[in-house]
Amino acid sequence: MNFKNNEEDYVKTIYSLCEAFSSANENQISKDLNVSMATASEYLSKLEKRNIITRNNRNICLTPQGYIMAIPIIKKHRISEVFAVKMLEVPWEYSHSAVMDIEHTIDDKYFETFARNLGNPVKCPHGNMIYLNGEVKDVNARVATPGKYRINRIVYENSGILKQLADLGMYPGTDVNIIVNNVTVLSNANGELKLSLPWAKTIRLVK
Repeated sequence: MNFKNNEEDYVKTIYSLCEAFSSANENQISKDLNVSMATASEYLSKLEKRNIITRNNRNICLTPQGYIMAIPIIKKHRISEVFAVKMLEVPWEYSHSAVMDIEHTIDDKYFETFARNLGNPVKCPHGNMIYLNGEVKDVNARVATPGKYRINRIVYENSGILKQLADLGMYPGTDVNIIVNNVTVLSNANGELKLSLPWAKTIRLVK
């Protein structure tokens, strides 16, 4: 993987972790990118020197410059997920990991043509906005009060949790019930899914 692609993967990963959990950390970044902690730490130091990220104790966030850099990277990733599901018939739960190479091949000047040929989607298969041009109003499952909701998006696209959701038919746009009993539980006609605190934060719901 060349330097540019490596940089894009770091920025995308940090963006996704911050969107889900408010900040990222070296341990989770190294796991997501399948690199050693030492490798992650070294690369993050380079990004910090270039004012792409800030580090406050263990918390890592994108700077305004880093966020601007992330926008086209996220767009390409999410449109690639649409391509993977729609054209390659990649299962929904695996589309995030399946496009790691595809997204790097999309030239900026061809993005709109690529999107148009896919029907100009505005969301990725997991419900996340392709064009980051507005606030999304929803609530994470951790703080949702008991009751009936509709899944809006899954902001941290981990294949493990996506597979559990898919097994129960819990996709964006489908109805679920929230049950709170020490842990957060999503339920529908197919069964129940108990969510730990971190995973509950990644599932966003609307009434």
